[in-house]
Amino acid sequence: MTRVLGSVRSASPLVTVLMLVSCASSGKSDWVELNPETTSGQEVHLAGTVHRMDVEGGLYVIRDATGTSYNPTNLPTEFRVDGLAVEADATRRDDVVSIGMVGTMVDLRRIRKVAGTGTESSGIAGTSWRLEDLMGTGVLDAAQATLEFGADGAVSGRGSCNRFSGKADIRGNTLSFSPLVSTKMACAEAVMDQEKRYFEALQGAERFERKGTFLYVYTVGLSDPLRFVAMSESERAPR
Repeated sequence: MTRVLGSVRSASPLVTVLMLVSCASSGKSDWVELNPETTSGQEVHLAGTVHRMDVEGGLYVIRDATGTSYNPTNLPTEFRVDGLAVEADATRRDDVVSIGMVGTMVDLRRIRKVAGTGTESSGIAGTSWRLEDLMGTGVLDAAQATLEFGADGAVSGRGSCNRFSGKADIRGNTLSFSPLVSTKMACAEAVMDQEKRYFEALQGAERFERKGTFLYVYTVGLSDPLRFVAMSESERAPR
């Protein structure tokens, strides 16, 4: 049994999260050396993208590819740019706790911007993505939503509970979907609510941006995009 999905009507505030991507060293001496409060503790290397979180008046965190978040105590002002890709060497601060209770605290020893961190829009045909942020509410761990683009314009994925399919019209950076058709299974109320908002946002899509391993889909009437991360080979494998 299938259903045809509707269009977007409303939005909720975005809580920006940090998403990290692996990046190669540029070989340039462009590190900003810092003077952290402490140099004792486990050393970690971070490579990723800076994002602002609207928690406790606003803070900046770092999340790596495994989903681990880091909260730097001494992020320089010039690096407090939402969406900026960076790499850094840091020391864990297991003796302190984040005010916003977000991520592992770290003192940065040095940090630099990653070359080519600007918007890198490109084709998305033949790619697969996992939703990481749904209009500021995050995504339920046990109810992942996905989006897969076929090379022939076909699109499919999981809404949270149900599978869906349809057609994508991609012209340059513009993006729209034909009416999407989904199965009609019933899941827990929270899962169904997430799926409903996801489907509505997709049906209102108007353009996209691809930045490295991240995909941003902008929807009519919403100031903030859906945020996706590229799926790994294991995630794409049939189950």
